[in-house]
Amino acid sequence: MNYLFITNYYAKITGMLVIKDKADIKITYPIESIADKDKVLFFDIETTGFSRKYCNVYLIGCMYFSGNQPMYAQWLAENFNEESNILMAFHKFIQNFHTIIHFNGNSFDIPFLQERGEKYHLNFDFERFRSIDIYKSVSNINHILKMQNQKQKTFEQLLGIRRTDPFSGGDLIEVFKQYVESKDERLIFPLLLHNREDVLNMGELVSLLSFSDLFQHKFEISEFEIKDYKTLEGDTEQELSISLKPENPIPFPVSYHYHGIYFKIKDKTIDISVKIKRGTYKYFFENYKDYYYLPLEDRAIHKSVAGFVDNKYRKKATATTCYEKISGAFLPMFDFSNTSFHPLFKEEPKSKYAFIKASMINADNIFSYCCMIIDYLKEKPKS
Repeated sequence: MNYLFITNYYAKITGMLVIKDKADIKITYPIESIADKDKVLFFDIETTGFSRKYCNVYLIGCMYFSGNQPMYAQWLAENFNEESNILMAFHKFIQNFHTIIHFNGNSFDIPFLQERGEKYHLNFDFERFRSIDIYKSVSNINHILKMQNQKQKTFEQLLGIRRTDPFSGGDLIEVFKQYVESKDERLIFPLLLHNREDVLNMGELVSLLSFSDLFQHKFEISEFEIKDYKTLEGDTEQELSISLKPENPIPFPVSYHYHGIYFKIKDKTIDISVKIKRGTYKYFFENYKDYYYLPLEDRAIHKSVAGFVDNKYRKKATATTCYEKISGAFLPMFDFSNTSFHPLFKEEPKSKYAFIKASMINADNIFSYCCMIIDYLKEKPKS
């Protein structure tokens, strides 16, 4: 067979086919911010099914760097009995790396390799690696991304990646079985192509880690201001408008709205707007037993000054009446434990939501406030 249609370098070793070549791919995410490039390895496996106990690994592919040049390697078993050969070859190969990158490898590839390796007395000690799961970086924010599903191919389409390979991993199980039975070398091409595109496309999918970077608060404040805007009804209201610059650009536009927060990513910029509420809220004092409530004035005062008030105009405060009312412009508060933004104002002592005075926001605390917004948006809304 002419293997040149697959690669410039191949070798047939006992029980397996070994492929190595340059990877024609452009990686925009700064891999060097994760680790030394020559110590980073992308990998993906193909199996004959989902059962780690009864199914085999028949193909392993990986991508790595030689200098700044991305390279890839693949090990394809010739039959079901040669699983040990590709596992041993891959086990030996990965000893030169200390950072592994994969897509959903935490749930599938890694435990599969570990269990199959045990059968051949191979210790796939992935604990010694820094392990980065691209899938994990986006798996918990589907309420923001609104993806139909979170399969690798779906994210590839979102990033504009076009595959040559038309098959799924499940489709290729039968192709591999046919290859083992018939030895028809024409079947090698779709097997290698699917795995190679899985691995090489991770080089572009790694840009999804920019979401993890964002939620780890890796951004700068470009500008912020409180400004007026017109509602659909023509009323004038106010919002806190913030522009952020993420450390690493988000690879596609995102728009999300939740509880008065508008979150938009476009052209390497993140715009956040938070609706300002005008009204009257209550500041609830601690230790309500130290206060009296004045019904006519609808507020509480401390015992130290309550002696100047006639008994008929005061009564002992309770948790729900121990407050002072404040009117004005307010912003929602997302982390009640953050003392940088006290005092907090509520409607009732046990209210789910709290507010701060909009006038509190300044250059010294805007970053902290943005971090709270980002953390709040990351939480999946409870239905």
